[in-house]
Amino acid sequence: MYKKIVVPVMLLIFILQISNLLSANEKKEAKTEVEAGDDVVATVNGEEIFRKELDRRLGVHKLMNREVTRDVKIDLINRLAERILLKQFIEGQDIGVSGGEIQGGLEMVEYMLQSNPKHSDKSLKEYLETQGSSIGELEDSIRESLALGKYLDSRFDEEEKISYFESNIGVFNGEKVKLSHILIDTTKLKTDAELKTAKQKIEEVKKEIDNGADFAETAREYSTCSSAKDGGDIGFYKKNGSLVEELNEVAFSMKVGEISEPVKTQFGYHIIKVTGKVEGKDVSYEDVEDMVHLYLTERKKDALLKRLYEKAEIEITL
Repeated sequence: MYKKIVVPVMLLIFILQISNLLSANEKKEAKTEVEAGDDVVATVNGEEIFRKELDRRLGVHKLMNREVTRDVKIDLINRLAERILLKQFIEGQDIGVSGGEIQGGLEMVEYMLQSNPKHSDKSLKEYLETQGSSIGELEDSIRESLALGKYLDSRFDEEEKISYFESNIGVFNGEKVKLSHILIDTTKLKTDAELKTAKQKIEEVKKEIDNGADFAETAREYSTCSSAKDGGDIGFYKKNGSLVEELNEVAFSMKVGEISEPVKTQFGYHIIKVTGKVEGKDVSYEDVEDMVHLYLTERKKDALLKRLYEKAEIEITL
């Protein structure tokens, strides 16, 4: 049973740890916002998302001194919508989750909380109350996670797992690339004209590089990323790791020394250069079976969400 619940519960722990970054004063202020935040910011198939739910998540951005733009709020609302879509779907599947499984999840959360010296003096109930939550809400989250895990587990078998491993060996063998990039940030741009100007800018930068300009010096001059001061160096990345999908696909198709054409992502326009590579090690399916299961589960979840979004009626009223 532990193997089945460790992934979803650890995701819940991660959410709790992020919330835990808030200081006492910020928690108090956030709670006031929550109590006053009964207006609706979105509906998902008729189910409402309230401002208080959005405010909880915005607190993390404020703590990290990140600018809270409308785009950030929309992104967080979309994440909340994803959870609701999955919850609505699972509720219609009649997947049983026992009280014992839920209790096991609660005990894991409580164990992790008590293992943190900063919060060992609090019960789980007390801790959740400081976050504007409750044992009941956590139980619901655990139930949803376990039911979703059972559904996704039923969507593939051992043969598909082995096939996925063989087709995506680079994800599991430790293969890495070292990258530098030049970014023209578009996250704060509002108009088509501004976006067009940004695209023209990255194309001009690429021409300079093609004409012999040094990549690192060009990054220092033009890149809007904080890595500009380091000549665009952003370090090593594993395949399908923390790189956004568009960059991941391009980076792992390139050789050391190659420079890409401009690539568009949610952050803006990039030009990437592969400056190093670590080849993957020999690895067997048995060595990474649990990781294969996790990756394939995530792919199945993403595919499910895509189908749910296509049929959903979502209205953002922010």
